Amino acid sequence: MKIIFTVKMDVWVLKVHFCTWTVMSLLIGVFSYGVTVRDFQLEICKENTRVCVTTPADCDPRPPSSTQRTLNMSCYYQKSADRQVSMTCEWSLDSNSDTETTASLIFSRDHEIISCQGIFNSASVVNVTARIKNHMTEIWSEPHNIFLFEAVKPPTPVLTVLSSTEDSLVVSWTSSGDGRCQLRYRLDSEDIWTKVPDLSANLTLNYTIKDLLPFTVYRAAVACREQIFWSNWSSEIRGRTLDRVPSRPPEVFYRLEKKGGSLEVHLIMLKAPESLETEGRILGYQMSYKEGGLIQSTTDVTRLVVKEGNCSITVRAFNTAGYGPAAHLSFSTKRQKILVMTSLPSVRNMWISTSYPGKNELLVQWKIPINQGHTLPVSYFLIQWHPETSPSTSHWSRVDGFITSTVIRDVDPNKEYLISVFPVYNQQYGSRQSLPASLQYGALMEVVNLSVSVTKTSVTIMWEWQRKSEPVRVSRYEAVLRKDSDKQSLPLWPDDQQHTFYDLMPNAQYSVTLLADNVSKSIVQMTTDFDDVTVVATAIPLLLVAATVLILSILSRNLYKSYFFPLISSPRLSKTGQWLMDPNHEKFAERSILNIEDFQCTTHREPVPSSYQGFHIRRKSRGCRRSATRNQALASSERQGQKSG
Repeated sequence: MKIIFTVKMDVWVLKVHFCTWTVMSLLIGVFSYGVTVRDFQLEICKENTRVCVTTPADCDPRPPSSTQRTLNMSCYYQKSADRQVSMTCEWSLDSNSDTETTASLIFSRDHEIISCQGIFNSASVVNVTARIKNHMTEIWSEPHNIFLFEAVKPPTPVLTVLSSTEDSLVVSWTSSGDGRCQLRYRLDSEDIWTKVPDLSANLTLNYTIKDLLPFTVYRAAVACREQIFWSNWSSEIRGRTLDRVPSRPPEVFYRLEKKGGSLEVHLIMLKAPESLETEGRILGYQMSYKEGGLIQSTTDVTRLVVKEGNCSITVRAFNTAGYGPAAHLSFSTKRQKILVMTSLPSVRNMWISTSYPGKNELLVQWKIPINQGHTLPVSYFLIQWHPETSPSTSHWSRVDGFITSTVIRDVDPNKEYLISVFPVYNQQYGSRQSLPASLQYGALMEVVNLSVSVTKTSVTIMWEWQRKSEPVRVSRYEAVLRKDSDKQSLPLWPDDQQHTFYDLMPNAQYSVTLLADNVSKSIVQMTTDFDDVTVVATAIPLLLVAATVLILSILSRNLYKSYFFPLISSPRLSKTGQWLMDPNHEKFAERSILNIEDFQCTTHREPVPSSYQGFHIRRKSRGCRRSATRNQALASSERQGQKSG
């Protein structure tokens, strides 16, 4: 049910006297009223000189249609600094009406009143009646008897700041009474007040507020009491404590980087973790080293150019009060530069989520770095965050090395932040991993340009990260590979841009779906390549079987032929048969008789006469029976005989 309450506020001016009343607070069905009447606003009723009112309409008797009720009303009498006196009454009243309502006060005495301005004095006794009216109802309260001496409310005191130290503020105020005063103070950035025990009210009182934080703004207010009522709280004054010299050396972390031909040392300088807020703020750092002399920086991160070899750096924190104790950093660049530049990776799978508006905080999560297949011994993690438009106003926190999340509180919902996580190994820190984020939308990054490449048994998906193009809150990005009812899920992180799914089926249809909090953003369809190896592996055994069958067929044919069809010698194919069947032989009239003995020689063989070249005569002899000369003579005589014949 929506309740609307309209208030008619009468503002007094010098020529017209009105009653000023206000609504103090509004609850469900309950209204609190406060009406203040100044003495010069009152006038005597002509028909009843025992009554003073602010408007002549209140002089009329209470109408029978009105209701008279006993209200829990409280009234007090007050004299201001300009000597104006007034009476204020407050009460609460249940009401279900949403119409315009007016309220007024009616003052009366048991005897005749000579001047209405005279009834407001500390010795006076008056009866006060409240009249509340709207167009539907009219309520009159029972008369409330007041002895003004007991209802005096002291004037509002004036509070000032006299001086300040590192941990205290000296304040002063004046009081017109001799009762008691109450002082309260709080941090300027908080709403919780700290109250000081009641103090005796003198005309002028000084008080020192102790145990405050250095260089911090506080607010303070005071109220005083005379008899029953407390004065209004004074206007809140603001005071700042002074700076205190930093009491502890800062904590320093370093990282070596090779830039061109020079070697740079990057430093992170922070307030010592065990430092208390009372130990002094840090305005900046002073660095001293051999190559560069003295350097001052007002940021937490800086870089120095050093030479190879032994390096020693001294760091001091300072503020307006002076310089604190020094922190010393020593290392050898020759021994550590290769190790530091190659072995200190950043955190993995960083993401930022939010629960706004339920909580004004950001949840930062990550995974421990991995180097060459194994996790590194992280001492702790440093978390840095700052508005993107103001990088110099950085905030830092740290968590132990086994913790992989942290909560950043008190984040402005109207700003965008850059949040970074550094892994720390002893005093050396690894590469940062950073993400932009806001309280309303969490991480301000999104996945775009999803693409794939395929082989016979694998699918490689690739994607890109970019700044969010629209204000959408996403707590998780995921890629899902599907084939029918089978699926494989892969969470996507800003430090990854591709992934390969292995052991897939060749020549099969797959799909990759990009999900943002289980809502599909894009789908890519693909088919794995045809498997040539499977075809070859299937064809080779078949070819081997066919070749084996062919070889066996040929061998079996020759085998069957040799057993069942033996080879029969053909005279036509022999040289002797061919010579005998040749009809073109030369015919000689003479006869030649071949003496076998002429050919019985194992080491020398006589030439065969041309007439016997058609015969193949081979003979082995143990030795020659005739000499070469005899053979030659015999051959010569044979030739001569042939000529004579």
